[in-house]
Amino acid sequence: MQRSMDQSMTVDGANRTSHAELTLRSRMAELSLVPPWIEQLGAEHAISASTQFAMNLCLEEVLSNIIRHGYGNNGDRVISVRYAPSQNNSVLLVIDDEAPHFNPLAAEETPVEETLDGTRIGGLGIRLVRGFAESLKYEPTAAGNRLIIGFSTADQPRPASLLCDPPQ
Repeated sequence: MQRSMDQSMTVDGANRTSHAELTLRSRMAELSLVPPWIEQLGAEHAISASTQFAMNLCLEEVLSNIIRHGYGNNGDRVISVRYAPSQNNSVLLVIDDEAPHFNPLAAEETPVEETLDGTRIGGLGIRLVRGFAESLKYEPTAAGNRLIIGFSTADQPRPASLLCDPPQ
């Protein structure tokens, strides 16, 4: 079956509903569907390459965390991602899951170590998301969680210190 985001279809039990929504199964392999979906949105809505990059990066981080931690690698769960234009040259990605409530915005940021020897695995993802997103909002839902990530569609340089703590 040819994969397309143009119409409703089912691939491996996951329903791809429209240009503005992508429904994924909670399998890491499903993450490969995100970049072409973002690229298609970019072409249709004149989203810059740098904003598409930020959208891809943030979605990969958030979705992989939902799959691994929220769903415990249970591949039969669903994650919904919706695209919505917003005001003032920005767009929103709305991610809904059915995992136990977890507010990633309340999670403490892991400090960045000066050397790789002191770096622990994990904890840097929220730093990346906060650095590349224009806005973040978390809402617990009756079914699970909703994370709303806003991105500016104006080309703006990303902070060079994204992974570094500010000088003291």
